[in-house]
Amino acid sequence: MDIYSVIDTFNYLGMHYSRLEIGGGSSILVTEHGGHIFGPFSEEYPEGIFWSPKVLCDKESFGRLIRDRVWNIGGDRVWIAPEIQFNIGDRNHYRETLDTPKTIDPGSYIMEKGEDSIRLAMALDLQSHNTVEGQIHLSISRTIHRAENPLRKLPDYDSIMETLVYSGYEEVIDLEAASEEQIYAETWNLLQIRPEGTLFIPMYSPVRGTDHYEPAGDFESAADNGILLRITGTRRYKIAYKSAVTTGRMGYLMNPDKNGCSALIIVCFPNNPSAMYSEEPPLIKGETGYSIHIYNDDGTAGFAEMECNMPTIGRPAGIGRSTDRISKWIFTGRMDSLEKAAKILLGWRQ
Repeated sequence: MDIYSVIDTFNYLGMHYSRLEIGGGSSILVTEHGGHIFGPFSEEYPEGIFWSPKVLCDKESFGRLIRDRVWNIGGDRVWIAPEIQFNIGDRNHYRETLDTPKTIDPGSYIMEKGEDSIRLAMALDLQSHNTVEGQIHLSISRTIHRAENPLRKLPDYDSIMETLVYSGYEEVIDLEAASEEQIYAETWNLLQIRPEGTLFIPMYSPVRGTDHYEPAGDFESAADNGILLRITGTRRYKIAYKSAVTTGRMGYLMNPDKNGCSALIIVCFPNNPSAMYSEEPPLIKGETGYSIHIYNDDGTAGFAEMECNMPTIGRPAGIGRSTDRISKWIFTGRMDSLEKAAKILLGWRQ
């Protein structure tokens, strides 16, 4: 699989997409269907660094996912949280009633391609459950453009980047809500990643996460300045971390290939402990304040997710609109060089 075979699939299915160069010889593909971001594709990583289903280049199989409006088509996406309010019908039977509204994904995005950016926009209505009953009307716009290398202003930039390749993009997300009910809403970014590897969440004061499904158990370990999670895509867990101790960054270091090369993915997002974060674990009513969620699949699809939530809007939060900027920084190269970049940007120490 490479970018041209993916484009061939999109063209065959009549999907509207745009291509954006993001540095380092890498490109991303953004689809109007679902507003998913695929890639980054490069000569070094022709299949893309983010996770995508194996059927992406099987035109008929992938076409069935598109026609059935299945959300799990890969890449980087934006949903509306809290999940307990919009995706789960009954928290006492959360497995049986978990279902992502089609109005969220694939939604009804309209895409416009600019000279050096891509804009997605849609409006939608959602039904609220569990926390409060009622409906909320939302408008969302997403503008995606290349992000500069975050290391570029350091005095030893040239030596740091000597054996690394950088690519990156930023997404500016504007969310507006209107409802007469006490309904929450917040931007929820979910990035699907390829196992296996190690995910690091830097923290000012390390606090272990709260399990949502099966316990993470020994997949989670504490360092002196954060939390480490083993990513395998073979045993399910979902675990959440409080905004009060997180820094607004997290990173994933993929295991090296036979040549000792790999990729480092860093997510940088606004993190404000003074703001409301309204997501709740399915079985812990009223427990909120989480800005990071990490999901590890049970092997059925074989992916994992780096998830970050933005501060809540809606009547309970006292504000009806938010504008947030989320960056994805991607470095590729040898593990020793990637670890140096991770130490600078994340304080990574295993």
